[in-house]
Amino acid sequence: MNMKNWETTIQQIADESNRETKEAGRHRVLTTWRAKLEKEPTLLKPFQIDHIVRAVRTRLNTVSR
Repeated sequence: MNMKNWETTIQQIADESNRETKEAGRHRVLTTWRAKLEKEPTLLKPFQIDHIVRAVRTRLNTVSR
């Protein structure tokens, strides 16, 4: 899976997560996005969604340091 193809989505998820002030809100954003990515038109497999979520979490951890 080429993560460059998903850069816009990863950035959008990271931006939404950054707007949340609490961890519960960030978790809700990731859960909502997981559900979106499982459905049409993307129909991603769970392991593909996991790659995207890991990229978002890495980006969030890098920004917060």
